[in-house]
Amino acid sequence: MGKQTELQVHVDGEGGDVEEVAELTRQLRRTLLELDVDAVEPVPAGQVPPDTKAVEALALGGLLVSLVNSSGVLASVVGTIKSWLVGRGARSVRLELDGDVLEVSGVSSRRQDELIRVWLDRHPSQ
Repeated sequence: MGKQTELQVHVDGEGGDVEEVAELTRQLRRTLLELDVDAVEPVPAGQVPPDTKAVEALALGGLLVSLVNSSGVLASVVGTIKSWLVGRGARSVRLELDGDVLEVSGVSSRRQDELIRVWLDRHPSQ
């Protein structure tokens, strides 16, 4: 049995407007919900004024993925995010697990694949 953990995911919002980043985040959330994860929830932005739009009340581009790190679930999530990024321009997604950060971009390269492998090796299934 693996360890229950939460992976923080943040879609890069640079160069896009609020609605575009919100839509990309919704798309990624739907994609991740198809995996063997317990939940994928938008990250709240904290205290916001009562007249704030719903999309502004969430940390723009932020998701919290609850999963059990066993049998390659984390690797599956990271691989899915990498595949999802392909064709989305210069976008990137920042992942954080137990304070360890990984930036994944839509550009496939041997170096990026190596960095992903090293990051995953630091978080083995338990």
